[in-house]
Amino acid sequence: MYKTLALGCALAGALALTVGCNNAPKPTAKHDDALTAFDKALADFDKKADELKAKVEKATGEEKKKLEGTWKEATEKRAAAQKKLDELKKAAAEKWDGAEKETKEAFAALKKAIGD
Repeated sequence: MYKTLALGCALAGALALTVGCNNAPKPTAKHDDALTAFDKALADFDKKADELKAKVEKATGEEKKKLEGTWKEATEKRAAAQKKLDELKKAAAEKWDGAEKETKEAFAALKKAIGD
């Protein structure tokens, strides 16, 4: 009888934990829209970076050095923005706002680096 009681309590506890863990807030359409916009911004940046890289290859002298510096900074900022976007995609709903703010800041720095 005690085994049955212990087993019943264990099952009830496991069920309570399972149900409690599934009550996390779900991503909203706003979140999906924001992620789509960030993905599009990265794709747009990649096009601009390709154009900048082509200019670097055609340039000479001081202009080439200047463009190379701009391109290097922009690629570093892109990597940082991608990292923040990846973190945002994994963020729990209750941490979304803070992660989104950090992602927006990284994308602003990226936009500034590419000269847009």
